[in-house]
Formats: sequence, structure tokens, C-alpha cells
Amino acid sequence: MAEEREQTKVFKSNWDLPLYSWRIEADALNLFIKGLKEKKILGRKCSKCGTVYVPGPTYCRKCMVDIEEVVEVGQEGVIGAFTVNLADIRGNPLPEISIVVCVKLDGADSWLMSRLEGWTDWKEVKSGMRVRIVWKDEVKGALADLDHFELIK
Repeated sequence: MAEEREQTKVFKSNWDLPLYSWRIEADALNLFIKGLKEKKILGRKCSKCGTVYVPGPTYCRKCMVDIEEVVEVGQEGVIGAFTVNLADIRGNPLPEISIVVCVKLDGADSWLMSRLEGWTDWKEVKSGMRVRIVWKDEVKGALADLDHFELIK
């Protein structure tokens, strides 16, 4: 008996955005972008609990106190989580497999996400592997300046 495959279901509906509360901290993003212009990763460190946020908000999410101390974190870190993209949203195989990783940089308590390159077998990628930032040759102070992460051999 052939095994039945689950069908993709499409639900058409509206997302009522006014029902949600939004808070955008431009100051955190501005600090992050300022660092990117110099190929640095800048964040903020809470003076009360020591948590380092990247990008750095203006207040600590744990202590609810203002944060003013700006710190630079490392450009290497560890993979915490990742996803391997083998197919597009419709299930069609991708011409090239891609991996997106969440990385906790050395000295940071939060995560950055980007593509992972420099792997030879995606089945060998594991949480806890060390990676480093690869910058674009010419930085402009944009999120795209951080081109990708690469595995540290």
C-alpha cells in the first residue's frame, strides 16, 4: 500500500496589524550600523546583571534598567541553532543547499543570524561549532555588510 503524502494547505486570510503593539528601537539599530561601518560588532552591557545585547537596546530586558555602556564583542562565536534549506517554500529542490545559523558571538548574550558558508557536508554541521564573521570587501554601514559566517577549522 502506497504511503500517502501530506498535502500542502493554503489558508487565505488577513493579518490585522493594528491589533499588535510594535516597538522599534532605532537607537539599537543605529549603534549596530555604526559598528558595521568599521567592521565591528557593537552592543550594550547592563551594569546591573552584565548581560550583553547585540544589537544593544537602551534598557535591560531582565533588570528593566537603562543601559548606557557600549561594548565591542568578538567576531567569532558558536552556532546555537541552524536550519538547512534543501527546497524552496513549495518543496522544489534548491540548486544550491544553504544553511542559516544563529550565532552567539564571543562576549555577547544574544544571537545574530546569517548564512553559513565554507562547509563541505551539511550533514556534518552541528550546534556548538565555531564560526567567524566574513565581511563584504567594501562596507557601507548596512546589515548586508556582514556577508556570512564561515566555519573555523
